[in-house]
Amino acid sequence: MIIDINFIGLIIASIMASAVPLILASCGELITERSGVLNLGVEGMMIIGLFQVSH
Repeated sequence: MIIDINFIGLIIASIMASAVPLILASCGELITERSGVLNLGVEGMMIIGLFQVSH
């Protein structure tokens, strides 16, 4: 397969789309931790978010 600019663009777009739930969950956990509340379910929320993006 010849790697051209369109292929690289598609790979970057898929990586960014897959990373959005992880970034949002991390930002939410950061805000929660800074407020002093312990959130033990953030890993589960990240996994569910990643499954939703991939399907």
